[in-house]
Amino acid sequence: MPAVVNFVGGGGKTGLILRLLDEFAESTSAIYTTTTRMHPPDPGQGLVILSGDNMQLLKSVLNKIAGACASPHAKFVVANLPIANSHNLIGGVPADFVHGINTNYFSIILNEADGARSMSLKMPRAGEPVLMEESTYLVPVIGMDCLLKPLGPETLFRWDMAAARFSLKAGQIITPKLASDLLLHKEGVCSGYKSGMSIIPFINKVDDNSQDSLARELALALLHNAHFPVSKVVWGSLFGSRAASLSAVAL
Repeated sequence: MPAVVNFVGGGGKTGLILRLLDEFAESTSAIYTTTTRMHPPDPGQGLVILSGDNMQLLKSVLNKIAGACASPHAKFVVANLPIANSHNLIGGVPADFVHGINTNYFSIILNEADGARSMSLKMPRAGEPVLMEESTYLVPVIGMDCLLKPLGPETLFRWDMAAARFSLKAGQIITPKLASDLLLHKEGVCSGYKSGMSIIPFINKVDDNSQDSLARELALALLHNAHFPVSKVVWGSLFGSRAASLSAVAL
């Protein structure tokens, strides 16, 4: 069965998935899916996009195309049909989609398990996220640009729902500790965690080294959170192509 990586949170999930898709495609064919909904990526990026509402047929076609593909390293986007009256969104695949994927062709599935409308911090509504089954990794994503700003509708996706559900106070400054508490809240974006998954948070939009100290402070808070086992945090910039990490064993 392919390794499954679920991405949750905000601040650059789609960009991170597409970057990783490019990197994995250097050595294997890889699949990008969503279990919610998404805007269809640009096929000009060298993507093979397949969509349909018959999942068994869709997986059969996917496996056959991969087997017949002239290039051994292809990038596939697999989703459901377009959603009516949804501004060009396509639907997600079911959580059990991984079953039936031929591991002779695919070794990894990158799944977008929730949405945040490009905001850097989110709290989920009931029923979110929708993690794909047999998950190997869970990657909660947060954008650095939400830090040191007032908590409210401009900085937190689903603010009205989250404020009532999680007793949040508007205007509170989003410190690294508060950002960590929200990202790794026991009922937050990682609430679908199951034993055996590796959680690796990614702090995006750390665009230059002047932000590294604050990113490291957030990384430490994430490593020491009260609810989930986190052994490594990565931070960096998809835009600036920079990355660093902090692991518990290094402390």
